Amino acid sequence: MNSSHVITVFEHSRLNIGEQGFDTHHFESLVKYNDLHKGKYFNIGYKKVIFKSYVGLIQVGNKTIEILPKADRNTNDDERNVTKWQKALLFMLSRAGYIKINETSNALQHTQNANLLDIYLRTFLQEVERLVHKGLVKKYKKAQANLSVVKGRLLIGKQLQHNLLHKERLFTEYTSYTKDNLYNRILKSALEIVADISFKSDIVHAAKRLLLYFEDVESWRQDASDFGELKLDRKTFVYKDALVLAEMIILNYCPAFKAGQQQILALLFNMNILFETFIYKILKATEEQFYQNELCVTAQNSRQFWNNHTIRPDILITFKKRNIEQRLIIDTKWKIVNEGYPSIRDLQQMFTYNVQFNSIHAILLYPSTGQSNNGKKDYNISESKNDFLHSCEMYFAELFDCEQVDKNLGKKIIDYLLDINK
Repeated sequence: MNSSHVITVFEHSRLNIGEQGFDTHHFESLVKYNDLHKGKYFNIGYKKVIFKSYVGLIQVGNKTIEILPKADRNTNDDERNVTKWQKALLFMLSRAGYIKINETSNALQHTQNANLLDIYLRTFLQEVERLVHKGLVKKYKKAQANLSVVKGRLLIGKQLQHNLLHKERLFTEYTSYTKDNLYNRILKSALEIVADISFKSDIVHAAKRLLLYFEDVESWRQDASDFGELKLDRKTFVYKDALVLAEMIILNYCPAFKAGQQQILALLFNMNILFETFIYKILKATEEQFYQNELCVTAQNSRQFWNNHTIRPDILITFKKRNIEQRLIIDTKWKIVNEGYPSIRDLQQMFTYNVQFNSIHAILLYPSTGQSNNGKKDYNISESKNDFLHSCEMYFAELFDCEQVDKNLGKKIIDYLLDINK
C-alpha cells in the first residue's frame, strides 16, 4: 500500500472528513465499527473522529489509519517526528511481546516499507508456518456417517431410519484422529481473513498457500467464547503465540455485510497497558545483568487491603544491597506532566503501596519530555510506624537516545534505582 493510502494521526488527536483523503464512506464505516465495540477505541464528533489512548492501526477499505503514541511537546508532525514514533511503537510492541521482531525475522526486513498491520500479519503467518512444519495438531473427534463398511459402533435407531431399504449401508458412530479441531479451525479462520484483507501480494500468497494445509479442517463457527475454552496441553502449547495473534485478527475484523460497505481490520492497543507491559519486560530482561544483586522484577502482585478489596502496583522490584533485601514499587503513567510534585492522590497511593508491600521507595514512572529527575522525597514518619522510613519520586524515562529508540533503557532505569537506594 503506498503512502497516499495511509493516514497518520497521533493518540488523542482528531481526524476530520476531508483530511488526508478521509472521506464520508470511511467515516461511516468507523461509526459502525465504533458502535460494534461500544465506543471503546474512539469518540465520534460532527464529521470527525476523536481518538482516545489506543494506538495501532485501522484498515478501512483501501485506507489505513495509523495511530501513533506521542509523549513529547513537539507540535510539528513532520515526517521525521512521525518516523520517530513509528519506530517507538514497533519497539514497545516488540519488547512487550505483542509482535515478534528480531534480527533474523522476515518481518524486520519489511519494517521500513511496511506498516504495523503488515508486520503483524507476517508475524502471524510465520507462527502458522512453524506449526505446519512441525505438523498440525490432531485430536480425537466423534463422528457419525452412513458408510458401506463397519466402522465404530452401529447406531440402531438411525440405521432403521436411514437404511431400511439399503441393507448395504451402515449408519455408525466412530472416533477419528483428525486435524479438524478448534485450534486449527481458529487458525484457518484467521488465515482466510488475512488472505481477504491484505493488499500485499506476498502476504496474500503466503496465507493462501498455508490454507492448503487446512483443507480437511471445517470452517469455524465464529463464536468468540471459544477462545476462553481453549486449553493448552503438552501438544498444543506450541499454538499459544499463533492463537493470540489469530484472536486479535478475528475479534477485530468487521466484514462488509452489504454492497458498498468497507471491511475493517483494527489492531489497537491501550497505550497505558502497553507502556506498563513494556517497562516491566525491559526491566525483567535485566535480571541476569544484576544477578549479583539478586534482582527480581515481578508484575501485578496483589495484596489484601480492606475487606475483600485488594491493591496491586504495576511492578515490584526486590534486590539485595549488603545482603539486605530491599523492595521498590513502580507505577507507570503514560502521560505528559510538568516537573514538580505528584498529585496528592498518587502520593497517597504510593504511600499505601510502600506500607502494604514493605517497600522503601515508590516510583511514579513517566515518559520524559525533557524534565529532570530530582530524586526521591521522604514521607514524614508515621506515629504508628516510626521505624519505617520510605519515600516516593517522579522518574522520567527517556525513550530516545539521539532520536533513536534507547535499547538500553531497562538497564539505565535499574542502574538509577540501585544508585539512589545505596
